[in-house]
Amino acid sequence: MSKRKNTFSEEKCPKTPKTECIGEEIQPNWQDFELLSHETNIDPTVAKSVIKLLDEGNTIPFIARYRKNMINNMTPEELRVIKEEYEEIIHLKSKLKSITKTIEKTGQLNQHVRRSLAAVRTIEELEHLYAPFKPESKRSLAERAKSIGLDKPAHNILYNKCQEDLTKYVKSDQEGLKTLKDVQKGVVHFIASIIANDTEVLGHVRELREKHYFIIETKKSSTKKDEKNCSDHKNKNVDESKYKLYFDFKISNTDIKPHQVLAINRAENQKVLTVKISIPDFIFNKFNSFCTCKFAIHPGSEARYLITKEGIEDCYDRLVRPLLVRETRSTLKLMAEKAAMETFSQNLKQLLLVNPIKGKFILGIDPGFKNGCKLALISETGSLHAKATIHPFSRSTSDEAACVLKDILTKYRCELIALGNGTACRETESWLSDLINANTFSPLKVAYTIVSEDGASIYSCSPEAKKEFPDLDTNIISAISLARRVQEPLAELVKVEPQHLGVGMYQHDLRKKHLNEALHEVVSECVSFVGVDLNTASQCLLKEIAGLSEKRALQIIQYREKTGKFTHRKELLKVKGIGEKVFQQCAGFLRVGPINIEEENNFYDSPNTTKLDRTIIHPESYSTARELLKKINLKEVDIGSQHFIEKVDKSKIRENQLSIELKTDEQSIKLILEALSKPLNHDLRSELKIIPLFKKGLTSVDDLKIGTVLSGKVTNVTHFGCFVDIGVKWNGLIHVSKMKGVQLKIGDRVEVEVISIELERKRIGLKFLKISSS
Repeated sequence: MSKRKNTFSEEKCPKTPKTECIGEEIQPNWQDFELLSHETNIDPTVAKSVIKLLDEGNTIPFIARYRKNMINNMTPEELRVIKEEYEEIIHLKSKLKSITKTIEKTGQLNQHVRRSLAAVRTIEELEHLYAPFKPESKRSLAERAKSIGLDKPAHNILYNKCQEDLTKYVKSDQEGLKTLKDVQKGVVHFIASIIANDTEVLGHVRELREKHYFIIETKKSSTKKDEKNCSDHKNKNVDESKYKLYFDFKISNTDIKPHQVLAINRAENQKVLTVKISIPDFIFNKFNSFCTCKFAIHPGSEARYLITKEGIEDCYDRLVRPLLVRETRSTLKLMAEKAAMETFSQNLKQLLLVNPIKGKFILGIDPGFKNGCKLALISETGSLHAKATIHPFSRSTSDEAACVLKDILTKYRCELIALGNGTACRETESWLSDLINANTFSPLKVAYTIVSEDGASIYSCSPEAKKEFPDLDTNIISAISLARRVQEPLAELVKVEPQHLGVGMYQHDLRKKHLNEALHEVVSECVSFVGVDLNTASQCLLKEIAGLSEKRALQIIQYREKTGKFTHRKELLKVKGIGEKVFQQCAGFLRVGPINIEEENNFYDSPNTTKLDRTIIHPESYSTARELLKKINLKEVDIGSQHFIEKVDKSKIRENQLSIELKTDEQSIKLILEALSKPLNHDLRSELKIIPLFKKGLTSVDDLKIGTVLSGKVTNVTHFGCFVDIGVKWNGLIHVSKMKGVQLKIGDRVEVEVISIELERKRIGLKFLKISSS
């Protein structure tokens, strides 16, 4: 601040407007669809349609399959991202409403504050504006200046309403006004507050943050800590070496990866790292130029020029820079969390959509040392046929264990084994591999697959498991579950809470409520898109269908038990708790038809039955489907037959013409034709070709060498790379830099090259070569 005395004249100044308390609710100066469009980069018309569909209570599976024409053919994954963003907007508006009421109670809700609040677009901006009004907060410097009457001269100087002589505000007996320097400081603080809360200024600050880069710097926390910090429980038992990469790390916010943000945030919380956001000097220069232009600050009046320039600098250093840092970190955290949830969701989807192995007996093995390996053999329908406990790792019992295993496999002609990946997995795998190589099970061609045990023990102790197997040991139940995870993975995995399935990245650092909601939506999408038979589906499956709930699923089963099998989809409306809206959401994902060959001949003799109920065509489109069949000279009774499918396939080239003739949208016609061109009860999973990896042998980790080429299966995907089961003790990692830009998914078969081996750390580095077809 210049020591030059202010020489403003005594010209009479206009009175500062009194605070207005207006009871009307503040309406943002943007509409929901406009902000949603801006934040997600989708067309405003599509954003408006998505909001309308969500507000009407439509589910993501229903929207993604049956309302494609309204959403520009977006995928369920894209819809989930947009739904999350819309929920953030709703949260912002709700918080804006509550904060407005709080400020109104203080009597400070004037037009200026209202305009500023109406312009906010993020929670951080809202908190920034609200900070001075918080009842429990320490009075801001601007409030102190206002309390001693310096708001009036500050307004007049900033907006150049009239000249001010600041010497007349000096009062030697009052704190904050004792000297001219004190007065000038108070005026600067209030000017800084006006600038920082100005709508246009905040908009410019938002643009600066969105269009320019900042630097994130991390350092290892100082070893010279206070005694208090040394006793901090958070820092105990933390393996600091995990964060070695970040001990002297620098990167721009535009280049940082989601997993890096999550790692840095976790290390900071554990007090391993200190984090700093460096903002380039040119950001201040741009901010300064904008404010100078907006408030018409020029050297013509030196006193005004000096004090307003001081106000701009104070505003930037004390208020705007911290806001930029907070918003940058908040944006990065949100980006990282969304990316982690997206990765978790994609992994979960791949896990749920693994192809079922139907029509075969499967042996499940829950491996263990002390309590032995639990065996459970299930039939083609998933029922338990044999169980045993063996101890293959003791010399005295190894031969006996092999005999027991051989007897069970031979008796039921079982050639498939599902081996849990828990304790003693690799030792059991090695034992099995030796038996297979020695032709112990000949003439059977036995193969095994490694199955994730995540959540199996939780399920085996659940009330549902105890109800189905009241007298079985929990480890035997786990073995049954492992076998069923291969036989019908979707039906078995929905019994476990998705966050327990072990396919995520930093899931413990994510907001639990958001994570659970996102994962349950993925489960609902998978179950809905695969579809279930209304007459045979369990409550676990039914409750995951779009529009249904645990209670509604139970009511469907109770209706089924009381009145017998459903004969058509519309019969669902007779179930208590299922009205037109619920029926609309769930009907297309529930199939109704004969459950065996014996029923096939006379099932369609009943009234209201139709083969359309076994397709993905929604009942709301049945009339259109029937008109289409007339157009292409086909009969409804022939749906699913080979000649019917061939003729429908030929009609696909007329999609556009048919949509015009039938006066409907092209997406609906496309869905109907696609559904009619599939066999009845077509399984979506057969198209995805995510097949379990069955092996007949095991490679020793000691045999691995740099340059060895192996085949394997992707078991987990993260932002830093993919983990691959290559048939040795530990999964190898293909770092993202070694993936050749290929986006791999769980279940992908790959060929890889070994590029590093760290036996002490149990780490194997891999380089991706190609996706294997076998």
